[in-house]
Amino acid sequence: MPETIVDLRHRVIDPDGTEFYVSVAGEQRRDREWEGWLEFVPLDESDVLLTPTETTQSSRAALQHWAETLTGTYVQGAFPRAVAATGDATRVRVVARRAMPSAAAAATIDVPDPFQLLRDRPETMATRLGALPRATLLNIIAASDLNPAGESLASLNDRQLVTFIVTAADAQLRIGRRQV
Repeated sequence: MPETIVDLRHRVIDPDGTEFYVSVAGEQRRDREWEGWLEFVPLDESDVLLTPTETTQSSRAALQHWAETLTGTYVQGAFPRAVAATGDATRVRVVARRAMPSAAAAATIDVPDPFQLLRDRPETMATRLGALPRATLLNIIAASDLNPAGESLASLNDRQLVTFIVTAADAQLRIGRRQV
């Protein structure tokens, strides 16, 4: 079953202005080797783009090490491969990733209301949000309109996204833009 190996700090913006954050995903093959590919996850509701297999490594740890050494130049070069990828293997991976309980799937399930969390449990809000996957955090921001200026969030790590949610929800409550 495919799994996310590493969320990269690199981001990509396509010619239409769509911004993608990037992850390396992989799965173990029958021969016990691990294959890895890049996933370009858009900040809007469009489809995730996947490269064909980018590497084969002897273990999950080796795949993680490979992923952690990727440069921005490599990621930018992989983006056209992801756009062009239309093979059956890529389609199977997309279906498998959507079918499994992954970060992307969790983003559409049980998305907490940050305004309700702030009202009910302000002291534990950051802890509760910190336990959620990145895709869910981004979904909370979008669903709650916490980024009305449309600023890029791709460079923020998960902890920074939690801080962004807490701060933005608190600010919107204080100025009366939202009520609970």
